[in-house]
Amino acid sequence: RTMQPPLPCQDAALARTQTHPLVVVADGAGSSAVSEIGAQAVVSGLARLLHTLERKVALLLDTPATAQHEEQARALALLLVKHARGLLDDLAATHRRALRDFRCTLLLAIVGREQLLWLKVGDGALVLQRQEPGPEPKQPQAPQAAPEAAHLRLQVLGLAGKGEFANQTQFLDDSLQPGDVQSALVPVGGVVGVAVMSDGAAEKLVSHDGQRVAGQLGLWLDALRRDRLPRQTLTR
Repeated sequence: RTMQPPLPCQDAALARTQTHPLVVVADGAGSSAVSEIGAQAVVSGLARLLHTLERKVALLLDTPATAQHEEQARALALLLVKHARGLLDDLAATHRRALRDFRCTLLLAIVGREQLLWLKVGDGALVLQRQEPGPEPKQPQAPQAAPEAAHLRLQVLGLAGKGEFANQTQFLDDSLQPGDVQSALVPVGGVVGVAVMSDGAAEKLVSHDGQRVAGQLGLWLDALRRDRLPRQTLTR
């Protein structure tokens, strides 16, 4: 019998550390014919746009947050999503296909000196690792005793992004509304790691309600900080 060729990977991801560290992930819809093209266009296009808007990003993320910053952050998040939708519209016109053939989810985090901006359309997960002070000792410590080391906590940003059914989510497509875009500013104090993943990894590493994160993620982030996380380890 005739065997169908395997589907290409429909995820696209980019991470950079220059100036304002950025992580962006797009996951093409499995039901869309060429969603891997849409996902890659969204990832590379948003990275380029944020590089172009570098001064605007610096004004927003490199100073402590105010009420005005919150409004500006929301406006920037919606602008990024609008641009991503526009990229898919252009692909649809170029290839003479329907927009739904290119649709994908979107997760993004960009880090400044004072604030981190994140946004999310659809499923997948954004996770921060924070360093927090350890609990106060119950007994007074001897002067020569070292204080208890700080501990690390994994924190999920946003909601699960699932619809009414387990396999249903929102995509960058014609049905997208501003209310479907999750976003916020987060102070960077204590943040020592950022992880962004599509739903395949999220289903293994984050509980459905977002309350629990697998400790393995913390081990990977620690190895990454020590430059001991080979790409093949993540692939396995």
